[in-house]
Amino acid sequence: MSQQPDPRSSEPRPRLRGDEGELFRLHHQRLLRLVGRDVNTSDATVEDAVSFAFLQLCRTPPERGDSLSAWLRVVARHEALRDDRRQRRTVSLDAPPPGQDEQTGERMNLADRLPAPVDTELAVEAREALRALADLRWRRRRVLALKVAGFSYAEIQERLGLTYTNVNRQLTRSRKELRDAA
Repeated sequence: MSQQPDPRSSEPRPRLRGDEGELFRLHHQRLLRLVGRDVNTSDATVEDAVSFAFLQLCRTPPERGDSLSAWLRVVARHEALRDDRRQRRTVSLDAPPPGQDEQTGERMNLADRLPAPVDTELAVEAREALRALADLRWRRRRVLALKVAGFSYAEIQERLGLTYTNVNRQLTRSRKELRDAA
């Protein structure tokens, strides 16, 4: 496996071998199918991920050989998953605001916006869970909320300026406190 060049070093980047266009023609369609099957996301996201994999091939060329196709697939799959996670966290500006009908664009009345009646036992359990969550220390609650929202350990680390160990410790302790409270 080749090492990535240090962007600060004065050494030149590895040169392209000239076969990148041929590799693209050989592997592009197959990669689109495989990554589309591996990751449940839009075709545009899959296309972007496969393009990113080929860009990485040009930036930091791995060793050519039988494993090149697998390397491209893994890079594309990881990028598709990352893009899909990022898209799920963002709010679409095309969606109508809450309380507005999608087809007509008219405001819905309050009765239409209220959810269906909830089972009383389920509502009590949800309230108890929220109380237990509110009893957590603010750091633990903040880290747990980000994890539940779908952020990875690395993303929580970056967002909160914590170390990986600290994120893991806060999550472990918050889960233990919630289990003890239940």
